[in-house]
Amino acid sequence: MKLIKFAKFLSVSALSAMLLTACGGESDISTKEKSDDTAQIQKEDNKKEPKVGTRSNPIKINEIASIDTVTYDEESNEYKTKVDLSVEEVVRGAEAQQKLKEMNEFNEKAPEGYEWLLVNAKVKVVESETEDYPFTIDGIMNFKFVSESGDIYSGDIIGTTDPDFSFEMYKGNEKEGYISGLVKAGEEAKMEYDSWVGNKVFFNLK
Repeated sequence: MKLIKFAKFLSVSALSAMLLTACGGESDISTKEKSDDTAQIQKEDNKKEPKVGTRSNPIKINEIASIDTVTYDEESNEYKTKVDLSVEEVVRGAEAQQKLKEMNEFNEKAPEGYEWLLVNAKVKVVESETEDYPFTIDGIMNFKFVSESGDIYSGDIIGTTDPDFSFEMYKGNEKEGYISGLVKAGEEAKMEYDSWVGNKVFFNLK
């Protein structure tokens, strides 16, 4: 299990660059010193592991992402909320298509060059500032599939799942359902969750 925290920060080098620009280039730091500092910072950054939950370091199957998000009331007031989100199982290709057919007989076959991908996911509302308004999450609105080559699939064609991953939940509640999508046949893909409040988390699907 891994805990994900999202924070925004401004590096010293970025702040220095802003001050230099604002002062028209007048600074006690010489060009040579700035170059040396930048090279050292870049060298240190290259050693850092990618942030957990990013596309280059996605959450693994059966690991839990703890995500800071918000719940809205009818007047669009925000209440801080924390949810746990995880991918439990992933099937694709002929197996996914068969499962989708069992869920709904009207689910179509994947178009040529594509295959169905079916994700079994869990979500739990761990914390919330409100007990009066439910947190909302939706497999179509909040999730996208991203190909190995960086293509964000449109999601224009989806499979009807049962249970569907579309919930309104209060604090302490946990739900499980399926998210479906089409991906290029044989190409690896990741799933992106967008909280709509700045937090995006990627999940590995293999």
